[in-house]
Amino acid sequence: MERELFARLWEEIDFDDHPLTGGHQPEPEGEIKVKMTPNSIRIEDDRLSFLIGEGNDADSVHRWAANDVRMNEGPERMGVHRWSISPQCLTPEVRKWLTQKIGQPRVIDGESVEEYRTLLANLRARLEPMLPRWTWHLEVDNKTDRMGWYVRAPESWCSLFTIFVGLGWNTQISTRGFLLFERAPPGELDRPDEAEANRLDGLRTVALCNGHRGALSLLANDMEWTSRPQGFKLSLPGDVELWPPSMGRWPLLHGRSSSMEDIVDWAATIVEELQPAISTLSTTIDGISWH
Repeated sequence: MERELFARLWEEIDFDDHPLTGGHQPEPEGEIKVKMTPNSIRIEDDRLSFLIGEGNDADSVHRWAANDVRMNEGPERMGVHRWSISPQCLTPEVRKWLTQKIGQPRVIDGESVEEYRTLLANLRARLEPMLPRWTWHLEVDNKTDRMGWYVRAPESWCSLFTIFVGLGWNTQISTRGFLLFERAPPGELDRPDEAEANRLDGLRTVALCNGHRGALSLLANDMEWTSRPQGFKLSLPGDVELWPPSMGRWPLLHGRSSSMEDIVDWAATIVEELQPAISTLSTTIDGISWH
């Protein structure tokens, strides 16, 4: 169960908090070290350490609570996670094992985030079968205009493509469903080992936007949509646009739902429409130039 707990806690940390070395996958890398007390479990692999329960001796600290509450205002880089971990966040097997090891969770006073937890769990349950082997990373304290999941393409694809799905807002728009299909800007690397994935994603973007048979061009039903540096509105629920690379913005699809109603169904509709584009990402494309 230690490995299962590590993998679940890994999914709680912001993608930007992943170390500069090692993989992005939730499975532990290298030797896993576990330290237990009556009130906490500290678990560590070659990349990061986690603690769940009482104490602070880890890179990422998660409070074991009977309720889903906001622990702090963030944004913080590691330390105590912004949201508590409740039994509802874990599989029945991990929940039972954890309770046996460190006891029942306690009720913590604070602003409830149960509604958000439920929505994000429902989004994942609905979309995960549509995105096999993609990895899920919670985003709740790094960006001021969204909360949700960053879903990363499988590591074996050598790609930096992600889907963000959750809630978004800004000064002009109230909170509603938010979905992005995006890649890293050409040449901008968070880690040196991303260079090849970044290069290949540039070629994949050319293929996706190809005016003859590109999957996004077929979705637009307009082979000239990339010739104009502006959003191209799709005939889908809500406000959903394709953004051509000429805009200098790196989501290729940007979508907001019309309201807070039926967000899970709305997101599933968008991801279903993206399936032809997603299906091309596992292919290593070479021989064409980004320029």
